[in-house]
Amino acid sequence: MDKRIIGKWKGKAFGEIIDVISDNPLKMKMSFDSTGHFNVTPNCVYEKDGYLCYEINDEANRMVFHIKYNDDKLEGYYTFEKNQIDTTYERISNVPDDKPYEYNPQMIIVPGTNKSRIEILKEYSKYDRSIKYDIVNTFVLNGEVPEILNKYNYDNYIKNLNNKDDKIVFSLFDFVCDNFKHNGAIGLSNGRTITDIIKFCEEHNQKTNCRGLAILLSSILRLNGIKAQHITCMPYEDPFSDCHVVVDCLLPSGKRVMLDPTYHLYLKDENGEYVSLPHLREMLIAGESLFLNVEANYNGNEYSIKEYIGYMIKNTFRFSRFTLAKEGIDSSNEQSKYLELIPTRYNQEEQSNNKKRYLVLNDEEFWKM
Repeated sequence: MDKRIIGKWKGKAFGEIIDVISDNPLKMKMSFDSTGHFNVTPNCVYEKDGYLCYEINDEANRMVFHIKYNDDKLEGYYTFEKNQIDTTYERISNVPDDKPYEYNPQMIIVPGTNKSRIEILKEYSKYDRSIKYDIVNTFVLNGEVPEILNKYNYDNYIKNLNNKDDKIVFSLFDFVCDNFKHNGAIGLSNGRTITDIIKFCEEHNQKTNCRGLAILLSSILRLNGIKAQHITCMPYEDPFSDCHVVVDCLLPSGKRVMLDPTYHLYLKDENGEYVSLPHLREMLIAGESLFLNVEANYNGNEYSIKEYIGYMIKNTFRFSRFTLAKEGIDSSNEQSKYLELIPTRYNQEEQSNNKKRYLVLNDEEFWKM
C-alpha cells in the first residue's frame, strides 16, 4: 500500500475525518462530527486492486469505500445501496491520530453551520405564546380489535387490565416492542392501519421503520381508549436525511409520556417522573439528567442514555403532527390538518406560502391534547 496515504484527511462528501495510521498492517479510524462518533474503527480495512478499502455500518446500510493516493489527495468512490458515488479527501495533516473511540453528542456540528446541535437548540429555544391558533384536535378512541392481533397473544397483554390504569399503556407498549422491531431502511406499508402495518412487518422479518412502529403503537393505545398520537421529530436543517417518530401519550392518570417503540424506551427525570416530548426538549436545553427504563434496547442490543440524548438533541428542534388521531390516518385531508411546531426566528420567510399556513410558533397550542 502507498505509504503516502498515511495521515489525517477530511472527506468532501460527509465532512468525516479519517486517520490512516499505518500501512502494514493497515489501520485507520474515522470521526463524524455530524453524529458525534469519533475515532471509529471500520468494520474491516483491506487492500484491493491498489485501493485502500474500508467498510462501515450494519449490513442493511453498508457503505464500502475504495480510495487511493493522487496528487496529495485521496480519491476514489464508495458504494451504497448498489450505487457508486465518487469521493475525495483533502489532507489535513501528515500525522494521524490514534485515539480511543469516543461518543460525544455535545460535539455534533449542524451541517452548513459552525455550531453544535446543542448550541443551535439553545439558540432557538423560545416559542411565541402570544399567537393564538384555531386548532381543533380529534382523537378517535376504542373500536373493534383487528383479527390479526390475536396471532400475537394480544389478549394476554391486557388481561385483567383496564383503561383507567397506567399499567395498560406500558403493557401495550411491551406488546408492540416484543413482537415488532426496527429497520429504518425498509420503510413502511402503504396503508397505515394496524393490519396494514403488521402485515408489512410479517413480510419484512417482523420489522418496519420508526414511523411504522409509532403509528402502530399509537393506534393500539387509542383502540384501548388511551389518547395517543405519533409525532415526527425533526432537525434544524430542511430538507433533512434523517428524523425520528415517537408516540405522545396521555396516561389514564393524567400524566404525559413519550414512548419510543424503536428503542422500547421511555424516560424519567431525577424525581422519577415520566418525561413528555415537550419536556424532553426543555430538559435537553437545560442539560438536566434523564434516565432510561431498564427494558430500553435496540433490536435486542443494549442502548445507552448518552446515545439517545445525542440523537434527540438533533431531533427535537421541530415537531409535526396531524390534528386527527385516527387509525389509518397519516396525511392531511378535509378532517385532518398538518401542523409543524417551529421556534421563533426560524427561517419563516423561507417557508413556502402553502406550508406557512400550517406553521405553529406557540408550543402550548401545538401540544394541546
